[in-house]
Amino acid sequence: MKVLVIGANGNTAARTIRRMVDSPHDPVAMIRDPSQRARFDEMGVPTVMGDLEYPIDHVMQGCEAVIFAAGSGGKTGKDKTILVDQLGAIRSMVSAQMNSVKRYIMLSSINNDVNSTSPIKHYHKAKAHADNHLVATDLDYTIVCPGGLTDDEATLRVAVSSELHGSGRTSRENLAATLVACLDRPNTIRKCFSVLDGDIELHSALSTI
Repeated sequence: MKVLVIGANGNTAARTIRRMVDSPHDPVAMIRDPSQRARFDEMGVPTVMGDLEYPIDHVMQGCEAVIFAAGSGGKTGKDKTILVDQLGAIRSMVSAQMNSVKRYIMLSSINNDVNSTSPIKHYHKAKAHADNHLVATDLDYTIVCPGGLTDDEATLRVAVSSELHGSGRTSRENLAATLVACLDRPNTIRKCFSVLDGDIELHSALSTI
């Protein structure tokens, strides 16, 4: 399966691409800056230029699935959060629909709520609006909601749940493995779940979704 990874240069997305290199799937890295191409060239992964603030129909051509792992980042303003995490995400969904790319995996977050009052409510609101839009589409979506992200090594042992509010930690490596695993699991289609570091082997945990 040819899989477009949006936000490819991000910490979690790059780990996701590395895992796909050793899988049956063929990742394509969407980047905004030509200087980012070298890291993917070293992996043998093709790149496409695209910016979520502008039309991206061209990056969808020939793809069979999308993993949306982009984010405005913690160093940008609230306006960028809305432009990327909300409007950019929705733009990618529309583009996927227009280009007959049915499978769509969204990297989201726990505690998203359109009425959030959290310390990062602008982020939780933006992500919630994007997730709600995705659920209303005809895409074969999966929404994966991690907790606080860490750089811990992969254990491939997690806890998954339909409960999307709470607290906990998720290693980026475990998260990346989860995103890739969902590509091969039809039971995760049109499902939304949280994933935290836990005690259950990843594939066993996903079988309960």
